[in-house]
Amino acid sequence: MSFLRLSREYVREGYTEIDNVFLTGYLPEADSLDVKIYLYGLWLAGCGRESDNSIERISLSLKVTEERIMRAYAYWEELGLVSVSKATPVAITYNSVKTPITPVVKYNAKEYGDFVEEIRRIFPERELPAQDILRYVELMRAYKVEQNAMLLIARYCRDARGTTNTAYVLSVAANWAKEGVRTEADVNARLDELENNAGAVKSIYETMGLRSAPTIEDRETYVRWTKDYGYGLDVILAAARYCRRRGGIRKLAPYLEELHAAGVKTAAEAEEYRKQKEAARDLAEEIIRALGSYYASYDMPVEAYVNPWLGLGFEQGALLRIAKFCFIRNVKTLDGMNVYVEKLHKLGIVTERGIESYVSRQTAIDGKIREVLAACGSEGIVTARDRDFYRTFVETWGFDHETVMRVAAAAAGKPFPMSYINKLLLIMKENGIRTPEEAEAFLGDGSKSKKKAGAGIIKQEYTAEEITSVFRSLDEVEPDEEDV
Repeated sequence: MSFLRLSREYVREGYTEIDNVFLTGYLPEADSLDVKIYLYGLWLAGCGRESDNSIERISLSLKVTEERIMRAYAYWEELGLVSVSKATPVAITYNSVKTPITPVVKYNAKEYGDFVEEIRRIFPERELPAQDILRYVELMRAYKVEQNAMLLIARYCRDARGTTNTAYVLSVAANWAKEGVRTEADVNARLDELENNAGAVKSIYETMGLRSAPTIEDRETYVRWTKDYGYGLDVILAAARYCRRRGGIRKLAPYLEELHAAGVKTAAEAEEYRKQKEAARDLAEEIIRALGSYYASYDMPVEAYVNPWLGLGFEQGALLRIAKFCFIRNVKTLDGMNVYVEKLHKLGIVTERGIESYVSRQTAIDGKIREVLAACGSEGIVTARDRDFYRTFVETWGFDHETVMRVAAAAAGKPFPMSYINKLLLIMKENGIRTPEEAEAFLGDGSKSKKKAGAGIIKQEYTAEEITSVFRSLDEVEPDEEDV
């Protein structure tokens, strides 16, 4: 006999997959192990293999005891999602989540007689139906809430909220019970707490320019901020001042959560965080303007780009300098700019001075390469291949620029002149020829008529051509490269 089976109502639905009703109505409140047992059992019930359909299979697969499995099914039975047979061996029937079979809850009239009389006295303007009374009893049993505690909660909702709605009262009671507020003493302490913070909540409203009266939810939220986050009124007021013109009261809770996630603990730290946040927003606006781009809101650019860049150690001036260089290169998006930011970070260049030095250095090197190409009679832009050759000549083989220029004069008119220079310098290297004079003697008089290299002046402002050249050099940087 199968341990698990689907009810006719469940089969008639035509599926054994998880219904959204279960995901939204039952899963959030359930223990994670109870959910695992429910889902695994549901699969076994629908797979059709009777040999695997047993409590032993669940126990072995989920590594839980059979006693724990039955406790889980007792929980789901209370909610009506399964039915547990009284016969032996026990059989579990999965009911449709859309038509759960809720067991009839009976309560002792003598035990709850005073409660029923008092709850009806609290709400004299309407007759509470028997179903509502039953819901109160069910909640008190489920959460172990004392009767007097429930009566205090109902009276508070009537006086503070002006509501007699059973669903609302039960919602407040359930939320408080989850926080451990279940006894009469617990509720009195919570009510005192809410009463004591009335002035604080009112001052928050005034700070935000609100004239309406704070709600129950506002007072309870304030309690959570003080308990969960450990915030005093000064921190919350600092957040309120920031949110006043940035979304109002609806932005206050998310902003306090943001402060908590950032490790803010004091009002001074909240003020410093605010300054940094506003500075990051202003920087994002400047960067986007420098790129010639547009964003309707700066929240995403700050979160996705500016804050991570600042976290990498980039100075604000350095980021603005990169943005201007990107504009010259017709890179007008933050994503495109991010490519260069990451490459410069790989090179350890994060300051404005470092950016300026890098550009100056690359401009000077490209200038020398252009001199070499001019001596060869070649024109055009400096390419990655040209840079590779020049690095080899100067950095790897150790020739100075003057020597390279002497050899370049000899390469004038040759096809692929940089390759020809490479060949001549390799021969000179093998023969120990290093100086310009030795190179001239080796090459003969062919280089005498060529113009010597001149020392270029590094400018503080660069032309579009120079910037383009520098960024072509940066394009050559691979993600794992340590230097250019």
